[in-house]
Amino acid sequence: MISPIRLIAAAGALAALTGCGSDMEDAVTPAVASDERFETMTDPCLEQAARFSGQPLNNITVTGQSMTGGGPLLTLSAGGTPLSCRLDNDGSVTVFSEYAN
Repeated sequence: MISPIRLIAAAGALAALTGCGSDMEDAVTPAVASDERFETMTDPCLEQAARFSGQPLNNITVTGQSMTGGGPLLTLSAGGTPLSCRLDNDGSVTVFSEYAN
């Protein structure tokens, strides 16, 4: 016979796991929105990186993207020089040296 304490513990664990499913669905939704932000920030980042680096626009490439605590961030290469571009709260972008803190 299963003790009532084990039965209650098992029910609690099942309820906790059931709640995790809805959290996972919520976690996926912002990722979709962030992909749209990466798309909208790409051209302004490339243009600003060209001005920042003095490289022609065709020498600027996106090398990666990541979602940070501060929002979306693109990593760029400007003729071999690593740069980063973040999306600011007002919708503008800021390009800076990869090594800037």
